[in-house]
Amino acid sequence: MKKSRGLYEKIGDTVWIHCEGMTYSISLKTQETGGRAARSSAGAESGTLKSPMPGKILKVNFKPGESVGAGQTVVVIEAMKMEYALKSPFKGKVKAVLKKAGDSVALDETLADLEEDRP
Repeated sequence: MKKSRGLYEKIGDTVWIHCEGMTYSISLKTQETGGRAARSSAGAESGTLKSPMPGKILKVNFKPGESVGAGQTVVVIEAMKMEYALKSPFKGKVKAVLKKAGDSVALDETLADLEEDRP
């Protein structure tokens, strides 16, 4: 079995874990998650990019109206002394960018809205 190393940080009643490109949150209030780890969702499938953890915006690579390719990094967040890239799940256009570099963000805060190109 391969050993993995990750980063973790406790913020309030939540422990944030980043390991092998995935981010997880564990609520220390067991009634919220039934004692199980809850995987954080960046909401990318719907075209809404949300912050997977509290942090600070390092870069915003696109402006509203610009075309974006599937897998291209739209926003980069710094959290727990690491960078976390939020990527477009599809080819499309940036409808809105709600934050700028230097802004602080909370968990699940909407950062950008994307619109998928239709054939």
